[in-house]
Amino acid sequence: MIDAAGCGPPGACPQCQHPAARVHSRYWRHIAGLPVGGHQMIVRLRVRRFFCDQAQCQRRTFVEQVAGLTEPRRRCSTAARSAMRAVAVELGGRPSQRLCTKLRLYGRRTTILRQLTAPPVPARAPRILGIDEFAFRKGRTYGTILVDVESSRPVDVLPDRETGTVAAWLQEHPGAEIICRDRLMAFTKAIRQAAPDALQVADRWHLLQNLSTAVEKTCRRHRECLRQPAGPEASPPLATPDTPLLDRIRQRHAAVNELAATGLSLNAIGRRLQLDRKTVRRYRNKDLSGLLASAQDRRHGVLDPFIEHVQHRFQAGCANSMQLYRELLALGYTGGYHVVNRYVMTIRKGIAVPARLVTPRPRDITSWIMRPRETLNISDVAQLDAVRSACPEIALACDLAREFTDMLRHRRGHLLRDWIQKAELGGPDAIGIFADSISQDLHAVTAGLTLPYSSGIVEGHVNRIKTIKRQMYGRASFTLLRARILLES
Repeated sequence: MIDAAGCGPPGACPQCQHPAARVHSRYWRHIAGLPVGGHQMIVRLRVRRFFCDQAQCQRRTFVEQVAGLTEPRRRCSTAARSAMRAVAVELGGRPSQRLCTKLRLYGRRTTILRQLTAPPVPARAPRILGIDEFAFRKGRTYGTILVDVESSRPVDVLPDRETGTVAAWLQEHPGAEIICRDRLMAFTKAIRQAAPDALQVADRWHLLQNLSTAVEKTCRRHRECLRQPAGPEASPPLATPDTPLLDRIRQRHAAVNELAATGLSLNAIGRRLQLDRKTVRRYRNKDLSGLLASAQDRRHGVLDPFIEHVQHRFQAGCANSMQLYRELLALGYTGGYHVVNRYVMTIRKGIAVPARLVTPRPRDITSWIMRPRETLNISDVAQLDAVRSACPEIALACDLAREFTDMLRHRRGHLLRDWIQKAELGGPDAIGIFADSISQDLHAVTAGLTLPYSSGIVEGHVNRIKTIKRQMYGRASFTLLRARILLES
């Protein structure tokens, strides 16, 4: 406890700024300060109340304030309040209270949360504005963050990602000359409505992600080109017999698409067929041939490296499935006995799938294509060359993807129209769809491939929001979340 008294010259009236001349009274104030030596410090301060002798002033008396120590109607010092505010910005409510207790700072949860007030939003938007979405609940509700790209500071946070909300903010805060965004159509429409003169810049990372998805779809559709027999004398694969799994996939695919054609939502279809929403979406969006191929991969993929050994041992007279299963375990097989037994039964019936080369996964092929060739090791280069030789469509997708990434990395946006024409006329279907989507957003994509601006800074703030949100959102309001996002920067 520290006793102190105000003894300086009389201050000025906070309303009319006229210096005081008479003392009205004195009283004690208790001010919580920063801890000293691990102990809480309380300043018992005797302050004076002065008269304001100006007849025109509505205030009759006022209390003196000690600079750097006291503020009107505050029970903690200026330094202690700043410390509590910093703790509240980082931790929120109850965690801040626990930390303040350990640090010997006076502050309850509600007192600490009152320190979190969002700063005012500037009247004009920054010259280079970044817009992106973030998830309150992934797949359900989303918000929007607006960032000053030049200073890397958040400007405002919106409670949703609707076109009307974003357009209204842009109309209330004019001044943005360049707007960096991803390829969400809601943002595109909002910018066209509220800021038609602003230059839109599509984010390069999202362009690469969309192109990578198109390349992977091409690799999956042409996977059969890579499944050649293991030896030159081996016969081509026979038709795969129907199984309960394949029949179930056909039935589900037909039922899901039939219900989807009636306009039912994914959740409604899932409830009717007793399937998960993600499963319904997969059956609706994927071709039946792709689903059947994936199921066959799951069935035989783990056995593929050992099929030649099973066939050799079966021809040598070993037809016992359990014996073959034990031999495969010794060779490193990680699957189950029923997979081996099912394949042995197909050998007996004469409809067994012959041994095939172990082919790379579509995702691995996509990775080799999207990465610069000089970053690949010798093994990856050899496998990619083998894939290109086996499938002309994948080779064409590889050439188009590398041409696009070369444009992106070297900022050659003036070549984009020629690339789009080439991809739409002679490229694989998935690459053609990607090129068509680019042509609908041509100016923004061209700017993204030409100018140095991007949404990388905005994505960094989205990652920071994820940490803040997991600490407190769901137990606190959007107002508090917005304040922490804008203050913690």
